[in-house]
Amino acid sequence: MTTSTTPNRKHLLLLGAGRAHVRVLKNLARLGTGDISVTLIAVHPQFIESAMLAGFIARQYTSEDLCVPLARLVEESGVGSMLAQVRALDPAARQVQLANGNALPYDLLSIDIEPDADRAVFEAAIPGARQHALFVRPNAAFLRLWPRLCDLAGARALHVAVIGETLAAAELAMTAAPVLAVPHGSRITWIAGNTQDKPLLPGEPPKLAQRVLARLKRLNVTVLQDNCVGLDGNSAQLASGASLQCDAPVIASDTGYPAWLLQSGLQLTESGAPQVNERLQSESHRQVFIVPPDASAEYGPALDANLRAALYGGAFSAAPKVKRLHATASGEGQAIAVWGPFGLEGRAVWRWLNRRNRKQLAALFA
Repeated sequence: MTTSTTPNRKHLLLLGAGRAHVRVLKNLARLGTGDISVTLIAVHPQFIESAMLAGFIARQYTSEDLCVPLARLVEESGVGSMLAQVRALDPAARQVQLANGNALPYDLLSIDIEPDADRAVFEAAIPGARQHALFVRPNAAFLRLWPRLCDLAGARALHVAVIGETLAAAELAMTAAPVLAVPHGSRITWIAGNTQDKPLLPGEPPKLAQRVLARLKRLNVTVLQDNCVGLDGNSAQLASGASLQCDAPVIASDTGYPAWLLQSGLQLTESGAPQVNERLQSESHRQVFIVPPDASAEYGPALDANLRAALYGGAFSAAPKVKRLHATASGEGQAIAVWGPFGLEGRAVWRWLNRRNRKQLAALFA
């Protein structure tokens, strides 16, 4: 990838290669960059469809199925590009500092990045995590390392601990359990957080949580309502004081937004996330646009329209409020889907989910 900016032209800086930015690049390829300069900063040379990660774990997909090289789209869009990590953001000076030492100014900044698994944050909460745990984020590293864990399970029985409160953690446990069980009976424990005073999978529809828990039970996955507070390479220490023998801890949660973004001076919500309006603009710095982590494909058109409105004038669009169908892979070629009061599960649901995943990824790069 290459990078270039042209003096005296408005500079649009795209941080990250998420779904919404892929849509922006596609429109730039179709309409051209005009009289603006555009630069894409990506961490990896590929787009990774995170919605298909569970299918990769379940051996329904290869890594090539969910990874699409960005080079062709970048070339067609005519933007400058660079593979780099961001070190800091200064919205007052309208400048991004990269880990390679480069400082990039911008007139308009758009952020569409993979949710962050900040190693320092996890190490503070779970001493030993940095050294002993396999992190699902970033996905590119996980795609390389997960097959090695499967190879170990193919040589001897393992006890794998999946750590995280979210549906993604439960999905990983469900899809991995039948794969790792063969041939030596490797087993999985899901350390689901201290949820004694609240239901498991907070924020998810109760019907979905009920079906997921029933499925975990059928797959012989142990569910512990406790927090992991330490890892030593042989066991996981729990907040309750118990110790769980563990050959391979997998951290299937993230810290949301990276530290460089949260510490940049942008206005934050009470929960500590960047405060954005319905146009996806920072409430404190309107020249900064932020796409929520793992946003649906529907955000792409709204972001593209709003970036063009900010650059050239015109009406802004509100980000879509999509009534979500909640769906999750559940292992052995099955899946669970819940829409309002309705719920389905089984192989037919997986076949539908598989078709949807493949269709959406193909359409994104068509």
